[in-house]
Amino acid sequence: MKDLLRQVFTATLRDLDLGRLMARGVDTVRTEVGTHGRALVIAFGKAALGMARELLHGLPDVRWRGLVVTPAPDTASLPPFEGIAAGHPLPDAGSLRAGQRALEIAREVAPDEVVVFLASGGGSALLEWPVDGMATLDEVRGLYRALVACGADIVAINTVRKHLSAVKAGRLALAAANAHALVTLMLSDVPDRTGAAVASGPSVPDHTTTADCRRILDDFGLWPHVPARLAERLRRDELPPRFTPATPLRPVVQVFEEIGSNATACASAARALRSRGFQVVQDLATDDWPCERAAHHLLQRLERLRRRWPGHRVAIVTGGELSVPLPAAPGTGGRNQQFALACARLIRGRPITVLSCGTDGVDGNSPAAGAVVDGHTMARARRARLDVPDALRRCDAFPLLAALGDTIVTGPTGTNVRDLRVLVHHG
Repeated sequence: MKDLLRQVFTATLRDLDLGRLMARGVDTVRTEVGTHGRALVIAFGKAALGMARELLHGLPDVRWRGLVVTPAPDTASLPPFEGIAAGHPLPDAGSLRAGQRALEIAREVAPDEVVVFLASGGGSALLEWPVDGMATLDEVRGLYRALVACGADIVAINTVRKHLSAVKAGRLALAAANAHALVTLMLSDVPDRTGAAVASGPSVPDHTTTADCRRILDDFGLWPHVPARLAERLRRDELPPRFTPATPLRPVVQVFEEIGSNATACASAARALRSRGFQVVQDLATDDWPCERAAHHLLQRLERLRRRWPGHRVAIVTGGELSVPLPAAPGTGGRNQQFALACARLIRGRPITVLSCGTDGVDGNSPAAGAVVDGHTMARARRARLDVPDALRRCDAFPLLAALGDTIVTGPTGTNVRDLRVLVHHG
């Protein structure tokens, strides 16, 4: 059964192929470029290189220029675009260089050019420049580190990022306002259906307020991690304008299109399971829940499904991300392996198998995408003298799961639509 769930995950990744997802987006760009024939691309995120490549292949007659920002150490070139490799999950010097360069080329756009923004998960860290340059790299990294570890959901985290950044909250679109048209294609890794939280929304109107940002900083005790000069401007409500739904913008045409999302991954996994004879339901209620709470809820629902369909194999497909507050000195792992190991404790001896993986192929600070466990995992860990409670307490699930052969390692997939979890009862 563990092998079967590995196959389901592989099939899901095939359905997330960028060539397939970008086809409609290429048509959209073709329509907007029209007879102008000139386009500036600013691509950022884990799928930036693949999305930009599909534009080049699909529209070879367009005169392209632009910037592609990818996760370090990926330095693959894609002429005629400039390329910058930047840091994730914490910004690095490349991230700040990319943010500055994106603003420069956006401000230089010609009135007969179309600007195409290609946004995907991870773009928040990869493309960054603090408001008015009023923070050092160490200060920016300190804020990001605190945000990731505080337990807030991704929309709240990105709300803070947006208000303190010169490129986020639509400010990059404001810089490109001289263009003929603005087109944003998004591969979404967030639950916000407006798209404004993908990569913290550099080209999308922002619906949040400075009051929202201040409230999040209050609720999670984050003010000490905000660079002092930015904190003072935020308190006084003196930050530069953002691109909001009420902002007048020169280009007549503004297009926002989501080419794929977590729903795409969940639907693919559900199809794969049904084709293998499972009764399947999707449960999206656990998005951003604490890991342990989500494990209890989903396993309880799985048991109810087993009773509803006696004699059948049943499955739950769910997605999104879970909350895992980190200890002071976390080990090696990520939220998917933490969830899988938490489930392993709850299903010992039972005919249940659980897979949890990041569609980007990266789970936390580990080399794995996630893991797959079953009712025998705890017994195998005990025989190997591995301490499951200690691994969970220290957020150090990867070494234990790797020792058992239960990790799933794909390497970076070039896409990112959040996490996928599958729970099956096969008794």
